[in-house]
Amino acid sequence: MFKMNKVFLVVVLCILVISSIGFAQDKWEPTQPITLIVPSKPGGGHDNTARAFAKSAEKYTGVAINVLNESAGGGVVAFTNILQAKPDGYTIGQGSISLVTDQYLVPGAVYNQDSFKYICTIASDPNNLIVKKDGPFGNMSLEEFIAYAKENPKKVRIGVSGNWTNHDYVRYQIEQATGVEFQRVSIKGGANIVMAILAGDLDCGVPYPSEIRGQVMAGKLKILALSGSERLSLWPDVPTFEEEGLDVNLTVWRTLVVPPETPDNIVQGLYEIFKKTMNDPETIKTYENIGIGYIFKGPEETRQMINNSHDRYKLIIDEAGLSK
Repeated sequence: MFKMNKVFLVVVLCILVISSIGFAQDKWEPTQPITLIVPSKPGGGHDNTARAFAKSAEKYTGVAINVLNESAGGGVVAFTNILQAKPDGYTIGQGSISLVTDQYLVPGAVYNQDSFKYICTIASDPNNLIVKKDGPFGNMSLEEFIAYAKENPKKVRIGVSGNWTNHDYVRYQIEQATGVEFQRVSIKGGANIVMAILAGDLDCGVPYPSEIRGQVMAGKLKILALSGSERLSLWPDVPTFEEEGLDVNLTVWRTLVVPPETPDNIVQGLYEIFKKTMNDPETIKTYENIGIGYIFKGPEETRQMINNSHDRYKLIIDEAGLSK
């Protein structure tokens, strides 16, 4: 009887050892630097988010995360490179609305919202309608600004970060909600739009909070309204467009994606690391200091958010009669 129990115990121990080895093999952690591809130029909202996140995440990856800006082709080059990267967890991309809109608008876009695996969502920002504080519109309310723009069709110059980027969709929503016709000026990058407004070369723009925070705090820019569903703690006195009775509500989300062939254990490994990153109080504080909208969603929540976003943007694309 004792011998049988002894044999049984040995068998059980062997099973436990084998199981632990299998679990250890399934668990993935990076052992070399990670490249984070961002489909925009340095200095804008996408880049600000990527660099802040990467710096915080290195505490948990144990390896460097190198941000690579690839803005060529309106982001097509970036997403194509992410799609074709080796699926080993060492090349990830920061995705935004281009994942759902490029397929309808951009020649050469061979990807859509189903082309990648999603790790998580790391940020969500509203657009902010800004004017120069000591400029011709600095003393106006949103209502007065809209009234002036409506009375002077195509005279008010609005900067957008490329045609039919998130900036441009917000511009379109404002026009549809008010009957205003802006003079649309496409300038790459929210940071460049801010500089053009301060220089007097543009009258207004709709950049993200991290792109304008410094100039707002310095008293050089005035925010008339923002495109989110609620006010920001950064500037609690600034109303949303919806509060002002205007149907303008779009926020830009920022997700992390990998090539579709990436093994599930690698995706899960990255998710666990990034979950720790986003739950770190230092990350939350960094986001707040820079002006990045904090949000964290896992793969399934991210997928649902993107599907809903696709439907919303597709409605605008169809309504505006856009095509490649």
